[in-house]
Amino acid sequence: MERGPLIRILQEMRGTEKELDLMVSGQSQPVEIRNVVEVDELHSAHGIRVKTRQNYIWIDASHVAVAYQVRTDLDAPRPARVPGPPAKGAR
Repeated sequence: MERGPLIRILQEMRGTEKELDLMVSGQSQPVEIRNVVEVDELHSAHGIRVKTRQNYIWIDASHVAVAYQVRTDLDAPRPARVPGPPAKGAR
């Protein structure tokens, strides 16, 4: 996985209650990251250092197979229709 998207996600997590789960190649359980305080790029091409309230975490993004975050917007009401061209078959 590229480092850029992970860094953006982790930076958006600073000071929030958001959590991020990372599936690392060769591991059967995800690594959970929460309570992010700082995020830094390391000198290596894929390295990231994450400071949380509990830990320092060093990530080699090239070993991350999947990153996922629990969505909190699923309970929000959806608009009846998204603005745009009319739906196919609408008259």
